Amino acid sequence: MKKTIYIWTFVSLLAACSSTEPKNTNHESEGNLSHSKSIGCETLTKISSKNNPVDIFSGLYQCIEAGNYSTAAELYFVGMSYGYFDTERVSDNTAHQAISVLRMNTFGALAPKQVEAFQAALNSIKTEEICTSLQKIGPPSYQPTYMIQHGMGAFMGQSSNGGIVNGFDSDSAWQKSLSTIAQCKIGS
Repeated sequence: MKKTIYIWTFVSLLAACSSTEPKNTNHESEGNLSHSKSIGCETLTKISSKNNPVDIFSGLYQCIEAGNYSTAAELYFVGMSYGYFDTERVSDNTAHQAISVLRMNTFGALAPKQVEAFQAALNSIKTEEICTSLQKIGPPSYQPTYMIQHGMGAFMGQSSNGGIVNGFDSDSAWQKSLSTIAQCKIGS
């Protein structure tokens, strides 16, 4: 009799556990992947060093939705160059995923034909022209809050020096961003 009660209790508990739906909680800190200044589908002449990658990718998405793939491709190079620069200056390595998440959020909603057209526009960008534009815009002048707040340090209060790498060399990081993302030939 006791054995039957134990088995019945055990089975009842299992049934109760299986009927409850698991809950996923997404924790975000204030400022995570946030805009500093929203932009639309703007040409590079309207982009400034104050626009962070979230701003730029928002504009890029609007360009793709409008069928303006060449401007979207140019914005992609700026957004990715700025994102790379930020990974060089933000000390929390877990925050560096912000750019990957931003790309997934932007491109995940696109139709395959849009992705194809965007890829074709990216492939048609001339390195010399995009490098000249990037150098004209210059390195980022914003605080990379969108990235700092994306990392675990924002939740655990482990950020020092405002989340920036101690002794950060802006010039070197910018040159590295240009040569890595847009394949710019630096110093030649």
